[in-house]
Amino acid sequence: MSTASHRDSMSNGGQVPDGPEIFLQDVTLRDGMHALRHRITPKNIAAVAAALDAAGVDAVEVAHGDGLHGGSLTYGPGSHTDWEWIEAAAGALRYARLTTLLLPGIGTIDDLRRAYDLGVGSVRVATHYTEADISAQHIAFARELGMDVSGFLMMSHMNTPARLAAQAKLMESYGAH
Repeated sequence: MSTASHRDSMSNGGQVPDGPEIFLQDVTLRDGMHALRHRITPKNIAAVAAALDAAGVDAVEVAHGDGLHGGSLTYGPGSHTDWEWIEAAAGALRYARLTTLLLPGIGTIDDLRRAYDLGVGSVRVATHYTEADISAQHIAFARELGMDVSGFLMMSHMNTPARLAAQAKLMESYGAH
C-alpha cells in the first residue's frame, strides 16, 4: 500500500479529499535532535518513526541535527551514529519514505551513498541561502542513485524573493525536484 493510499484510507471514510495533494514530511527525528543534544536512542527513534508511520506521515527525516556526519566536536557529538539512527527508523517504517538531510561540507558523497544503502530514498540538500552552487555535486549524485532530492536554502528570510528564487533555480538546474 502506498503512503498516500494508507493516509487516505484513515480519514474521510476512505474518500480522497478534493484540493491539492499534501505531502507531509516530519523532521522531528533530525531537527529535534538539537533540543536533546543529539541524544536519542535507536529504540526511541524506532518508536517515534513507527508512530509517525502509523499516523500517515509521508516521510520521516532522520540524522544528527546538523545532517549526515554532523556529529562532531564542532556541531555536537551524538549518542549514536547516523547509521544506527537510520537503521532503527528503516526497520520501523512500513509506508513512509525514509529521508535525511545533508549539508555539503559536513556530509559527503560517501555519507549519502551509505544512507541510501541503509534505505534512505530522499534527501534534502541544505546550503546557506547564497550558496546553492555548492550543492551541485550532492544533488547530482543523489539523483544518480534514484533518490528524491529537495534543495533547502537555510536562512532564506535574510534574502530578497528575487535572489532567493535565483538560488532555488540553481538547485533545480542541478536536479533538485
